[in-house]
Amino acid sequence: MKKLVGIVQIGVLLMTLLSSVSCTNGDDSPWLGRWQLREYQYPDGSVQKIDSVFYGFQKGSFIAVYMGTDGDYRSMYGYYDEPAEDSLTIHLWSPNVNDATYRKWFGWENQMRSFRVLDLSSKNMKLDYKDTVYVFRLY
Repeated sequence: MKKLVGIVQIGVLLMTLLSSVSCTNGDDSPWLGRWQLREYQYPDGSVQKIDSVFYGFQKGSFIAVYMGTDGDYRSMYGYYDEPAEDSLTIHLWSPNVNDATYRKWFGWENQMRSFRVLDLSSKNMKLDYKDTVYVFRLY
C-alpha cells in the first residue's frame, strides 16, 4: 500500500510539473502579456487619455481588444515582429476598417504599422509612430 501511495504521489508531482511547463510561454520576450493603452501623446503636446484598448503579445502572435461605440468589446488578430532592436511591426489580419471604433482607436492606413520602441520594461511600454507616442502599462 505504501508503495502505491508513493507511486501516486510521484505521478501527481510529474503531472503538476508537466502542466506547469506546458503553460509557460517558453520565451523571455519582454513583449509577452497584455498591455493597456493609457494615452496618446501628440506632437503638438496634447494628450488623449484612453482606457479601453489592449494589445496582447505571445510568441509572435498579436491580439488587439478594444471597446466599440456600442459598449461591446471587439478583437483583431495578427502577428508581430522585431525588425531591429528598437522597432516593432504589427501585422493585422483583416481589420474591420469600416468600423467607426476601429477608425477611432487605430485608423491604420493598411494592415501593418511599424513603431519605434522608446521604452520597454517589465511594467511600461512606449511606442512612437510618426511622433505620436503610445503609452502602455502591463495589465
